[in-house]
Amino acid sequence: MLRVSLFWRTFLLIAALVLFSLAASWQMVRAFDRTPPEQRLAWEIASVVNLTRSALVSSAGERRRALLDELARDEGVRVAVLEPGDRVEGLPPGGDAALLERRLRALLGSHTRVAGRVNGEPALWVSFDIDGDGYWLAAGLERWTRQAGPPWWLVGSLALAVSLVGGVLISRLVNRPLASLAHALGRVSSGAPAAPLPEDGPSEIAEVNRRFNAMATDLAALEADRAVALAGISHDIRTPLTRLRMEIELSRVSDDEKESMGTDIERIDEIVGKFVEYARAGAADHGGARIEAVDVATLVGALSDGYRARIDAGELRLTSEVPPGLQWQGDALEVARMLANLVENALRYGRRNDQPADVEIVAQRDGQVVTLEVRDRGPGVPEGELQRLLRPFARLDDERSERGGSGLGLAIVQRLAQRYGGRCTLANRPQGGLSVQISLPDGTAR
Repeated sequence: MLRVSLFWRTFLLIAALVLFSLAASWQMVRAFDRTPPEQRLAWEIASVVNLTRSALVSSAGERRRALLDELARDEGVRVAVLEPGDRVEGLPPGGDAALLERRLRALLGSHTRVAGRVNGEPALWVSFDIDGDGYWLAAGLERWTRQAGPPWWLVGSLALAVSLVGGVLISRLVNRPLASLAHALGRVSSGAPAAPLPEDGPSEIAEVNRRFNAMATDLAALEADRAVALAGISHDIRTPLTRLRMEIELSRVSDDEKESMGTDIERIDEIVGKFVEYARAGAADHGGARIEAVDVATLVGALSDGYRARIDAGELRLTSEVPPGLQWQGDALEVARMLANLVENALRYGRRNDQPADVEIVAQRDGQVVTLEVRDRGPGVPEGELQRLLRPFARLDDERSERGGSGLGLAIVQRLAQRYGGRCTLANRPQGGLSVQISLPDGTAR
């Protein structure tokens, strides 16, 4: 079966019900009223003509004038002499005028004429004879318009249009709480904070929203406790690491052993630092971040200056392509942390053999979103591992033993981007290497 959203499923069900109701109503009208409107009008006009003819024939001269006045006053019917030079126009459009004329001729005779205007005067004009003389009977034109009315397809189309618009509004009303819940669940599942959902409205939706708000509050408290625990553990570990570093310097081991042990301690200290950074990225919400105009070109230039020693040592080639004057609204420190993590990641995994890491930073703006892309020319990543590497502590098997990464660099970038409603995506470059793209909407002050 086709997978259809709740909105369209509700709308289609309502539309089907409306169409069925209209069809059933139309059949009921046809079943209870089998006489066409033009036939009812023809019977009515023929009766008036016959009664008027009979009354005029049987009444005396003076009584005939009084009868004509009474017909005009009470029934809205006038009688005029039919002249050969009368200017005759047909009935107005909107009904079956030809069918009405044919039915009147069948009832009154083949010589009967039907018009909508005679000598410029609008009315429902029907001709008749009295002793060989021709006359016009003029009835109010509303008799014709009332019987004919608007065409059935116009009435049906209007009813269908109004019903479908109502179906759309009802579907949106039903779907809106579920869409808000799905959006909030998406933010929570990605690690971003979600605004509390309204707890009013229908009882079932209100109960679901209350349970979701309680769950989101518990998860936020759990995340805060985990951040505090990570920060505390990391701080406690760094104190003995400092003592170990001092003891190694004072020990009588060889310089090579000191260097090896010092390298291991620095690696542990780096991993501890990543724990602290990851905890901070998860604990702080976007509302506490500074929102200011960040000059992206200046920030990338400062990042290059920070890696000057490694560039001069031949370990890194860092280039950038940033339009002059490109600005982003947010916290410059957080953008610097994201770019530094990506450059470090390229230094560690984006090198081929003993060649320096070739890293390029590209920035551009599209509407309210600034896109930062960090490219390297390394071996890349297996396609099946691209999404997994954005998770905390996710590493490739060979990285675990050879390069000692913590598996938190990309996760930190992902968390920081999500705080601004952005995202981080990984892709292998066709010419070789990995491309990490960060989309950052402009932050707004709260």
